[in-house]
Amino acid sequence: MKKKWVYISSDPKEVQQLHEQLKVHPIISQLLIQRGIKTFDEAKSFFRPNIQQLHDPFLMQNMDKAVQRIIKAMDNRQKILLYGDYDVDGTTCVALMYSFLSRIYSTKYLDYYIPDRYKEGYGISYKGIEYAKENGIELIIAMDCGIRAIDPISLANKYGIDTIICDHHLPSEELPNAVAILDPKQKNCNYPYKELSGCGVVFKLVQAIAQQQNYKDETWNDFFDLLVISIGSDIVQITGENRILAWLGLQQINQKKARLGVQALIEKSNKKYPISVSDLVFGGGPMLNAAGRISSAKEAVQLLLSENKEEAQEIAESLHLKNQERREHEQRITKEASEMWEATDDYKNKKSIVLFQSNWHKGVIGISASKMVDKYHRPTIILTASNHLAVGSARSIPHFDIHQAITECSHLLTNFGGHKYAAGLSIKKENIKPFIKQFESIAQQHISPKDLQAEIPIATELHFNEITTSFWNILKQFAPFGPGNRRPIFCSKNVKDGGYSRIVKENHLKLSVQQEGTTMQEGMAFNMAHLYSVIANGSFDVCYVLEENHWNGKSNLEINVKDIH
Repeated sequence: MKKKWVYISSDPKEVQQLHEQLKVHPIISQLLIQRGIKTFDEAKSFFRPNIQQLHDPFLMQNMDKAVQRIIKAMDNRQKILLYGDYDVDGTTCVALMYSFLSRIYSTKYLDYYIPDRYKEGYGISYKGIEYAKENGIELIIAMDCGIRAIDPISLANKYGIDTIICDHHLPSEELPNAVAILDPKQKNCNYPYKELSGCGVVFKLVQAIAQQQNYKDETWNDFFDLLVISIGSDIVQITGENRILAWLGLQQINQKKARLGVQALIEKSNKKYPISVSDLVFGGGPMLNAAGRISSAKEAVQLLLSENKEEAQEIAESLHLKNQERREHEQRITKEASEMWEATDDYKNKKSIVLFQSNWHKGVIGISASKMVDKYHRPTIILTASNHLAVGSARSIPHFDIHQAITECSHLLTNFGGHKYAAGLSIKKENIKPFIKQFESIAQQHISPKDLQAEIPIATELHFNEITTSFWNILKQFAPFGPGNRRPIFCSKNVKDGGYSRIVKENHLKLSVQQEGTTMQEGMAFNMAHLYSVIANGSFDVCYVLEENHWNGKSNLEINVKDIH
């Protein structure tokens, strides 16, 4: 499928004004303007993140109530249960809060609980509340979940158990009757930054307790390694406060000051220092997630809390094996889903993909749905059997609100939830066919032919002779990269093969290209071996990101090609 190159706009006057202030390459100024950075002071803050730039945690609605209730629990030796979701964000939440409280409170009054993905599902479960009652818990701190847990929290209240909610998901109109709800997205919350991860909200609570109790910095300022894993893996915006937290986390990791569990994850994922956000997202993150997908997410928490190097390495090895199993399931499901889709009548004219197979692994169907979106650029729902129902994960494309589309089919569903680009649902098996029909009808109404063409956002055109050491030294300071601060994609036009390009490992292109015969750039074009004849027989345009390749103690700049026209 040919991809459309779309150039990101920027006001030339604003670019020129910033260029005059910063005295840097005009393209650097252009990239800053595209990120909403328009002044010298804003650029200075962007390029020099530091802990002093973090917001006052007490700006978050109900923070004072949450802090007071936790201090009361500690003063009265009450048992506290840390309740977290089973994904990376939830498990890093639990590890962060447990690590902090264990420094200031006896661990005999601390416990944590991670729900079973298959038996309990997402959020605060009734089983979790019963566990709290049976174990004499008087305060539950729910993290990365709870904002919609109205009935379970009512049950906790009935049992005399107080609850503090630390969440970052969108609240509904009705809120649970908790002692305190911390969620920057709730109405009337004046917290300046709205895009924190669940772990980020928990960190603000920790920061507030430390601030209120005048604890030393070392009790709360070494959790950034957990935060950057959470921020990257939960795909939240890497802007504002998230970018500061992620930057501090990478500093901690790359200075080899991360906790033992994080170091073991990096070692097991075979990522080389310096570590980037994408190294964590595609390395350690999936290993932590695999715990909850394949067995119990408690294993991920145990790793992150480990204070013994051998134990950390053993748990990391276990998670590595589970992640390999997860990958095998995902590859099989994606292959079978592709074959099933392409065997569907008139599939090329359909604008949505909804597939059901009873034996697909529930823990990885979301990943397979994402892979199908990448391959076919259509909103996709992958369904499998679970407890006499079909359960599914939905992923979307830009310009199509999949949650709204599912809402319009809600009369056919037993349950659903999510947001614009990702959702989950459950449905009776006899309703699958009518659901597919109605969902496709909605997709036909709202998705235009141009929406089905994948787009590549191009920052600007770049000539090879502009790629200098000084240009790269400033460009790499735009990191950490992620949503809201993507690694800039450049395009260079009328480039030619330098004579050394070749196909490697059957599917990939190892490139050696030049522009106007002067500047040579080397790089990789993954899964583009089919374009070898294009680059070997004349000039072409290429879009790419710049990357530093570290090998055998040496570093060199390469292009990672995203597309060739």
